Amino acid sequence: MKDKSRILLVIAPSFNECRRTAMEFDLDFAKVEHMRFLHRVPQLRGWTRGTPFIALRRDRWPVELDNTLHALQMKGQLRIATDRDLADLVKGGAAMPAAAMAGREA
Repeated sequence: MKDKSRILLVIAPSFNECRRTAMEFDLDFAKVEHMRFLHRVPQLRGWTRGTPFIALRRDRWPVELDNTLHALQMKGQLRIATDRDLADLVKGGAAMPAAAMAGREA
């Protein structure tokens, strides 16, 4: 039977920045099959409505990438990940508190 667990998108302007973002959120790379690392605008399209994502330092991103992510958030296509979304993917099973994550999304 197919695993129905939700995918977490890790979004940044480069693959290396995606990796750094995952490391800052203390994600467990042994569970990478539940994550997708996206760094190009076309990769943001086509996800199931409400797909969770994490991102850092968006103020330093290329405008096109940030604007596309913002538009997809406004449509409800993508949403900021919650503690619940991260719980199974974080090393040791303890997600970063949502309040701390919200401050990092800027």
